[in-house]
Amino acid sequence: MNTVTGSNPSGVCAGALARRPLTILAADVVGYARLTEAAEAETHLRLRHLRTNVVNPGVVAFRGQIVRNTGDGFLATFDSALDGLNCAIHLQAGIDEDEQGQAPDRKIELRMGLNAGDFIVEPDDIYGAGVNIAARLEQLAPPGGILISAAIRDHVGAAIRVPLEDLGDLRLKNIVRPVRAFALRVPSATPGLIGLERSRTTGRARIPSIVVLPFKSLGSDADGAYFGNGIVEDIIFSLAGIKGLLVIARTSALTYRSGSPDVQTIGEKAGVRYVLSGNVRRTGQHLRIGAELADLQTNSVIWAERYDGELAQLFELQDRLASRIVWSIAPRVREAELARARRKRPSSMNAYDLVMQAIDLIYRMKFAEFSRARRLLEQAIELDDSYPAAYTYAALWHIHNVNQGWAHDQQAESREAARLAAAAVERDPTDGFSLAVYGHTKSVLFRDFDAAIAIFDRALDAAPSNAMAWALSSGTYTYKGDGASAVARAERGLRLSPADTQAFFYLAFLCAAHYVNGTYEQSVIWGRKGMELNPNLCSTLRWLIGSLIALGHVEDARHAASELQRIQPRFCLLDYGRWCPLAKELRSEFLERLALAGLPEG
Repeated sequence: MNTVTGSNPSGVCAGALARRPLTILAADVVGYARLTEAAEAETHLRLRHLRTNVVNPGVVAFRGQIVRNTGDGFLATFDSALDGLNCAIHLQAGIDEDEQGQAPDRKIELRMGLNAGDFIVEPDDIYGAGVNIAARLEQLAPPGGILISAAIRDHVGAAIRVPLEDLGDLRLKNIVRPVRAFALRVPSATPGLIGLERSRTTGRARIPSIVVLPFKSLGSDADGAYFGNGIVEDIIFSLAGIKGLLVIARTSALTYRSGSPDVQTIGEKAGVRYVLSGNVRRTGQHLRIGAELADLQTNSVIWAERYDGELAQLFELQDRLASRIVWSIAPRVREAELARARRKRPSSMNAYDLVMQAIDLIYRMKFAEFSRARRLLEQAIELDDSYPAAYTYAALWHIHNVNQGWAHDQQAESREAARLAAAAVERDPTDGFSLAVYGHTKSVLFRDFDAAIAIFDRALDAAPSNAMAWALSSGTYTYKGDGASAVARAERGLRLSPADTQAFFYLAFLCAAHYVNGTYEQSVIWGRKGMELNPNLCSTLRWLIGSLIALGHVEDARHAASELQRIQPRFCLLDYGRWCPLAKELRSEFLERLALAGLPEG
C-alpha cells in the first residue's frame, strides 16, 4: 500500500475528511434479476448460504471487512492489496465449488473488480472515485472473473504468479480518465493463491463457527465492563478446546451502539454462522444472566434464556451455557469432550474477579495501569494458590514488562515469568492458554525454540481455537527464522480474534512474521495498523522500524524510532541485543537496521 510519511501514521489529517490507503473489492451476482425471477425463494436461500459459508468467513480470513451489502453483491475493504487479491481468488473458487451440480442457467456466479488508493472512510461506509473504479471494473468482468486496476498490479508486483491479460486503458462509465486494467486468468477449480501458501479451508465455515460477544453489564455495575468480558472468558475457553468448532472472540471493537447488538452485522464481520450475546446484572451476591444464540444462516434465534443464581454459582452457570451451545450447534460433540476442555475453576470468586480486572488493565499498555495489574494478580494468587489463570497472566505480565523495556532487571524478570508459567501448567497441564504462555517464555526470553515448539504442539492440541496460542506460537517461528510458518500462524490467530481489545497484539506478531519472511511491505502495513489500534506497544515499533529500513524508507523509520524512544526512553541497542529473541544469524542484521534508524547504541 501507499507509504505514509510524517507524524500521522493513520494518514488522517486534522480537520479534514478521514482518508486511508485501502484496497476495495466490489462483487456482484451475475444475472441476479433473472435468477430471482425464475426461483426467488431458492435463489435467496442459496445466496444467504454462500454469504454465511463462503463470502463472510473468506473476507475475514484475509483480514478484510465488508462495508456495504446489497441484495446481490457487496463491497469489502482490505489494508493489503495482496490480501484483497487473494481473497477474490479464494472466494471465486469457493463459490464455484459450492455451486457444482447446479444447472448452468441456475448457477450463482459473481463478477469482481479490485482497485487500490486513498479513500474517504466513515464508520459504516467508504467513498471516493476509487470506489467507483472498482465497481465499474466489476461490471466488465466475465462471470466468475476478476478484473484489477493497474494500482493493484503495482502494489502486488512480483508476488503475482498467475497469468494476467492486459486490457489496456479502459473508458469506464462516469470516470473521466481512462483506467488501465488487467484480467486474472485463474481457473476457478485450481485457485493458486498469490504469495504464501494457504490452506483451501482457511476461510471456509465447513465446521460450526461461533462468535461470543462480551456480556453487557447492567444496573449499578454497568461501568464494570471487565466483568461482562469475564463472564464469557471461560465459555470461550471451553469452546475453544473442542475439536470441530471454530470459536472467535470479538469484544470491544463492536460494542453495543444502542440497547442490544446487531448480531447480523457482527456475524457478517466476524465471518461466522452463530452469535452468542447476552447481559449480566450483579446485585450484591446475586447474578442474573440473559443469553441468546442466533443462527445467521436462517436469520433466527435458536434459543434465549435467563439464568438466576448466586455469585458463587457463576461457574456452574457458565458450564450450563457452554453445554447448551455445544448441543445446539454441534450435537455430535460428546459431553466428555466438553468436560475435558473446561478450565480449572478458582476456589475464590474474589481471585477470579481480581484476574478479570488485571486482564482489562494489562492490554491498555499504559505504564501506570499496567503496573496496577501486577498487584491485582499477586493478590489473586494469595487468595487462591491453585488458580492457573492467575499464574498465567502474571507470567504474561512479566513478559510484557520485559518487551516494553520497563523491567529494571531483565534476567530476573525472565526467570520470574518462566517460574510463574511453569506453575500455571503444573496446576493444570491441560490448559491450552497456560501451555502457550509457557512455550512463549521459553522462546521469547530464552531462545529455546525446540522446547517452545513442543509445548505449543501440546497447547494447540488442547485448545485448537485459542487465538493467543496461535499468535504466540507464531513468535517462535519468527525468532527461529521460519517466516512462512510464522505468517500462517499469526494469520490463524488474527482470524480467531479479528478485532478484539487485543487485536494490536496479534498484529504485532503478523508484522514480525512478515519481517522475517522478507515481505517487508506487508510488515509495514500490519505494523502501522497495529500502531493505529495501540501506539504504545514497543515490539510493533521495533519490527516496523526494521521493515522500513529494509525498504529504504529511512525518514519514516527515524520517525518510528523517535516514537519508540518516547515510550521507552532507556532503550539502547546494547541492552536490547542481549535479549532480542531472534536467532543469532538474524539478530545482527536486525540490530544494524535499528541503528540505521538512529536508535542509540548504548
